[in-house]
Amino acid sequence: MLSIEQITQEALSLPNPLKVLLVEKLIESLEFDIDEAVQAA
Repeated sequence: MLSIEQITQEALSLPNPLKVLLVEKLIESLEFDIDEAVQAA
């Protein structure tokens, strides 16, 4: 298994469009259910 340092180095070596895709995927993985009333506000 890769260390966080190795993963970071690999991620930083990606071309910018792939970095953006990776960031989007990571953010999606952190999202959680948001109350619809709060989201509508």
